[in-house]
Amino acid sequence: MILAKPVIANKYWILKENDQKIGAVEASTDGFTVRMYNDQQQFKTIKTIKNKTRIIFEEPPAKKKANNEHAVNGFATSTRPYNAIYDVQRRLPIFTKKKKSKSWFAAGHYQIEINGRWETQFCPKLILLQRYDYRGPAHTPDAFSFQ
Repeated sequence: MILAKPVIANKYWILKENDQKIGAVEASTDGFTVRMYNDQQQFKTIKTIKNKTRIIFEEPPAKKKANNEHAVNGFATSTRPYNAIYDVQRRLPIFTKKKKSKSWFAAGHYQIEINGRWETQFCPKLILLQRYDYRGPAHTPDAFSFQ
């Protein structure tokens, strides 16, 4: 059995037999080119490749959906946000963790100076940002590594 692993969806596959690369299938304007064992063959469709060879095509991995359910203004949150808003005065994406909650959190990663030390925190409480100096928001914690 020869397995065709997709590299570029519906355009390019690597052919493997016993975990050894033996060739490739490439889409072209007039069909598909199969190259294996120093030989090259032309086919009109993938169906004809399957019928005339012993190549089995592996399905491409399903695309992951962007998890916008756990984000506020593009900044990730630790849970599903409720009451999500953008605080224009503070320039912060904020949210609550429950519908009727009175505790507000800031979406994203922040660096907060507490007792003279800078700490990186994910989705800190808004009150922390009001009490201490901070940098952020950032999409990743690595955004602060240069400082």
